[in-house]
Formats: sequence, structure tokens, C-alpha cells
Amino acid sequence: MASETPTASNGHITEDEASLYDRQIRLWGLEAQTKMRSSTVLVLSLRGVAHELIKNIVLAGIGRLIVADGEKVTEEDLGSGFLFQEEAGAVGTERTAAALPQIASLNPLVSLTARPSLAPFVTEDGSDEDAIAAFLREEKVDVVVACDLSFKQMEAIDAGARKAGSMFYGAGTYGFYGYVFADLGKEYEFVVSPKGLPNETPVLEKKTAAFASLASVVDRSKWDLPATQVAEGGSPFRGLTRNNSKGQQPGLVIGLLALWEFEKRHGSLPTGAEGQQAEITAIAEELRKELAINEKALPAVDASVIEHLSSHATHFFPPTLAILGGLLAQDVLRVLSHKDTPIINLLSVDSLGGVGTVTRWAMAEPVDAAV
Repeated sequence: MASETPTASNGHITEDEASLYDRQIRLWGLEAQTKMRSSTVLVLSLRGVAHELIKNIVLAGIGRLIVADGEKVTEEDLGSGFLFQEEAGAVGTERTAAALPQIASLNPLVSLTARPSLAPFVTEDGSDEDAIAAFLREEKVDVVVACDLSFKQMEAIDAGARKAGSMFYGAGTYGFYGYVFADLGKEYEFVVSPKGLPNETPVLEKKTAAFASLASVVDRSKWDLPATQVAEGGSPFRGLTRNNSKGQQPGLVIGLLALWEFEKRHGSLPTGAEGQQAEITAIAEELRKELAINEKALPAVDASVIEHLSSHATHFFPPTLAILGGLLAQDVLRVLSHKDTPIINLLSVDSLGGVGTVTRWAMAEPVDAAV
């Protein structure tokens, strides 16, 4: 059974909210804050990156947060963030129950709902896209974020979200590395303020983007098309120069793709067992050739990336969680306010190297919205 905290008043921003959010209202405007204030965000799984995400969006003042997780807190979970307190006896209790007091203490104006189950999003019999869509419609979820779930699970959740008209994020970390994937739907509109001359009054431009599904990112059927045809499913790397290719972190990107392929084949992430690194290396090399990555930019698979992913895919590294969770939260708030360009559409992060790169897969660049 879901547990809830009292809901803040509906409608316009109250005096208490205006006082609490004064700094950010001045930063991004009352209209953006009002949109966030009336939004509902669903976070699936309270592992890893969820902690930093939740902290940031709750402090920012979203309207309602739903958290769902069917597992109990383990000793390993204690290192993920602030949600689980060892001194409060969190180990062995339901993750949602253990996390709720910490979340509520961040911002009493945010309505909270805790569900001690990931159903219908993750079930033993597999995920039902129609059931997922029905839940999202009933709860009026604006954004659903799947944290550290398997690629197969995320594909089904994304498909259900597209049916419901909810925006979807999939995010996770593998040791030093991590990713954020965004599918904001078939017609996401936002405004940007182009750079102008000093002292000029900024003029907002309205843009629209048709986002791709997660399944389309790994659809290899049209990777023989060049990067200029990425909107049709072409390789984002085919035909790029050495410098442009290097700027896209191809070694890390194909490492993540290879890891997801390994997970789909075996039903789990690698643990460093004998033969796993060799298999992931072979998958990555196949992907490198199919994507036609510039030979001068990446003449061979990045062995250090593959070695780390093979051995540490199931490990949480606190700095990676903090960095990726912060970037994820920032983008969720951005899309709720429909202000500024969001992640389009796969962000890859190397926390050790301090590098993050966005690669556009299977979708066109945003265009001017029809007036």
C-alpha cells in the first residue's frame, strides 16, 4: 500500500512558497517555478543515482514526488547517499519507508507518495506497457525516472511512458562511468534565449523536438547511414572527422552500448568473472566497426574503459553518483519548466576524467516551433 504525506495547496504559488523559493524564482522566473510546482515526478528504484536526483528536485520545489521500490535496504545501500540512515535502523527495512523521513525533511511543501513495489513497471512476468501507461495516466505523472534498472526494464518503461504521454529518463552508473537517456516524447516544446549583444533585451525562441525511444538507440539496422542522417537512425559517428569524433567520447559510448548488449544476453551485469571482459571487448569492437568510428580517433576499443565496466559495473562510486545525479536533476527541472535546451538525448559521463558528452541518436535537431 502506498503511503502519502499531505499535499500542498493547488493553484498559484503561496506566500510561504514565494519566500522559500525566492532565490530560484529570481533565477528562472515565476512561470517556470509555477510549472515545477504543479508537476508530478515518479522515481523508480531508490538505488544509486536516485539519492542526488531526489534531493535536488525536492529542494527545487516540484509539486509531488512518487518513489517506488520493492526491495529492502542492504549494507551496500548505505553508501549511495543520504536516504538510508544506519543509525535509524534502515538496514532490513523497506527502502521506501526508510527514505521517506529524509525526503520529507528536505521540503515540507512537496507532496510525497511512497510505493513499496515497482509493479507494474517491473514484475516477475515482465513489464506490461499498457499497465504502465494506465498507471502514469491515473497518477498524472509528468516525468518518470528509472534509476539503475536494466536496459530491458527501461525499454518497457519508456514504451509505456510514450503511450501515456509522460516524459522518460533512464539513468545509471557503473563505477566511474554513467549515463542519462532522455525521451521527452514525440513533440516536446521549450524556449531558449539566443546569445545576443550586450545590453540587448533577450528574445525567447520557441523550439520543438521529436525525441526517440530508448529502443531506437540500439537499433543497428540503419547504422550504415552517415551522421548527417542520424534522424533516420544513422550512426552518430559515421563520416565525422577525427576531432569531431574524439569530442563525442566514442570509447565510452561504445563501452556503454557493449555493456547493455552483454546485460541483454546474460540477464545481468558483469562481475569481473573470467571471460566477461573478453566478451565485452568483442562486442565493443563489433560496435566500433558498425558505427564506423573514425579510425584515427579510436583505432581500437578503449581497453581501460572495458576493463573498468567489466569489473565495476555493479559498484557505486559516490562522486559519480553526485555528479550524474546533479546533472539528471538539473535536466528534469529544465524540462518541467520547458526552459532551455534539454539533454538530446544520451549523456555519457566519465567522473574520473571530469568529462560529459551528449550524443544525439535516432532523432533530428530541434526546430523552430510553429507559431
